Amino acid sequence: MSLESILAEIKGVKGYRSAGIMDFTGEMLVSDSHDPQFDLGIAGATFNDIFRGAHEAAGKLGLQATDELVINTPNGVVVMICSGANRDPHVHIITVLEKGGNHALARMTMERMVPKIISELS
Repeated sequence: MSLESILAEIKGVKGYRSAGIMDFTGEMLVSDSHDPQFDLGIAGATFNDIFRGAHEAAGKLGLQATDELVINTPNGVVVMICSGANRDPHVHIITVLEKGGNHALARMTMERMVPKIISELS
């Protein structure tokens, strides 16, 4: 199974705009977008910095690294999932949804994708 086929699982979620799988540094391994003007590579790297900051902040509080980050805006939602900070490979999945998109289903789908991504990259 390829990363592209794994990523395709998220495309059916209501409100889907774009999604990507990146390593923990923010390097995009594979991505897809319905909007060719939307640069998920840049957006993903930017949100990845925020996610890694949340990893670090949660760790300093003794809460362990962040598993999930959801950013709600007036025009949409960004959902990020981590495969596990101590896991090898350590990957992040990002999905961007339109306003009113089904972020609960996006989260569940992304969580189901993690073992497949780990298997593909191992």
